[in-house]
Amino acid sequence: ARMEVEDLFVDLADGRRLLKLLEIISGERLPRPNSGRMRVHKIENVNKSLSFLHTKVRLESIGAEDIVDCNPRLILGLIWTIILRFQIQEIEIDVDEENVSSEKKSAKDALLLWCQRKTSGYHGVHIHNFTDSWRSGLGFNALIHAHRPDLFRWSELPTSDHVETLNHAFDVAHTHLGIPKLLDAEDVDTTRPDERSVMTYVASYYHTFARMKNEQKSGRRIANIIGQLMDCDGRKAEYSRLVCALLEWIRLKIQELNCRELPNSLDGIQRLLLAFKQYRTVEKPPKYKERSEIEALYFDINTMQKSLVGEPWAPLEGQLPQDLQRAWQQLEQAEHSRELALRTELLRQERLEQLAYKFHTKSVLRKGYLKEMIQVLSDPRYGSNVAQVDATVKKHEAISADILARTERFEDLSAMAAELVKEKYHGAESVSHTEQAVLARWRELLALLERHRAALATLAQLVALLREAEAVGHTLLEMKAQFQSEEVGRHLVDVERLLQAHALQELQLGALDDTIKRLARAGAGDHASAAQLRGALDSLTDDYTG
Repeated sequence: ARMEVEDLFVDLADGRRLLKLLEIISGERLPRPNSGRMRVHKIENVNKSLSFLHTKVRLESIGAEDIVDCNPRLILGLIWTIILRFQIQEIEIDVDEENVSSEKKSAKDALLLWCQRKTSGYHGVHIHNFTDSWRSGLGFNALIHAHRPDLFRWSELPTSDHVETLNHAFDVAHTHLGIPKLLDAEDVDTTRPDERSVMTYVASYYHTFARMKNEQKSGRRIANIIGQLMDCDGRKAEYSRLVCALLEWIRLKIQELNCRELPNSLDGIQRLLLAFKQYRTVEKPPKYKERSEIEALYFDINTMQKSLVGEPWAPLEGQLPQDLQRAWQQLEQAEHSRELALRTELLRQERLEQLAYKFHTKSVLRKGYLKEMIQVLSDPRYGSNVAQVDATVKKHEAISADILARTERFEDLSAMAAELVKEKYHGAESVSHTEQAVLARWRELLALLERHRAALATLAQLVALLREAEAVGHTLLEMKAQFQSEEVGRHLVDVERLLQAHALQELQLGALDDTIKRLARAGAGDHASAAQLRGALDSLTDDYTG
């Protein structure tokens, strides 16, 4: 049930309200009161209250019976003791405001010092005690204005009448600060106001403003915590944004590094290597620094979160530092593979460029050689001189040996071209055309060489026939001279010798006839020297038949 005190002397007599008052004002739990209405029950309740007070202050000449019997003087003394102990004695003020370790004042002296500090600078306010220093009412108004200047203007404060000034302070304190009107203006506007009453009322000001100050501190503390929480949330959002952006950059960069559609040229590969170096030295370092900053931000957020709510912070799935580290490792693997692929392709392109350079150099040499030899073999005077046929044959054999000895070189040229085409060299089409042109000229040279060989063989055969016909002609002339001899022998032996010689000559003539016929058949060709051979045969025939 709600407890109210209407008559201080009567209402405290049963001890129940006194127990409740002490419980509220001390903040401690006291024994439950006896609900009986008999005197013994009341004395029991009062004794419980006095026993509690004995643990806090020294009580003398106050017994439970005095309170139960409604002794005004002792009850007022008891109330003052309670006020002094729980309202005034707990007040503690540093003598030196700038030095918290300085001497401290407590209770009455502390309350007086507090009043002097708060009212310092207010015109007409001089606080020296808890009696006549408060008579004018300016002290109360100054305390209110010092803490709540928004409640009234000091310049508009009525000062001509003490009672009006006092009532202004009491009304403002009651209405706006919730401080009960414990005093009447007329009780204060005397030559000697009651010190205890004024001290009690001023103490209520102190406690009210102290509570307001604590509430403000608590409010600032809460605002500070909320601000830190908001800052923490902002950091979390920034962390999430940075992590997502960096992970997206890593994903796109890995996709780019894993691309193996490389340009098929040395210049293209060199440009890619330059871009790769640019990535490593310019693009990647800021991202590595950003990664370190993100990890530092994560640990800052965790530290702040633990200090504010006592629990670690867990980012969204896939946004942990471990996820970032894993993605970074994948980036470095892709980077290594990319560098290896570029270096390998660079070596391949350099080798192909060297091979292509060698091919073009060799092809120029081969073209020059082919042009020179084709010009030599295409000369109409080559092999046309019958008189020099033997020298021409030897020369042709030397030329043939030189040409055929170069077959391997042309095969090497074709092998180089085949490798360039197989390796998909960017100039493979031009290389192939050059190779075909060189090989066509090579085949042309070989065909020309073969035609000359055949022609020279035929010519050599005709020359041999001419020589043979010439030898036959000489033989015929010798035989003709022998046939024209008139020697018939002087005796039988000579005749027999001559007959034997004649028989041999007839046989020789038969052989020559066969030779002439064979030479005639051989000279039936269309070769340019065949006419010369036929002329010689005609002359030979004439000699034979004549």
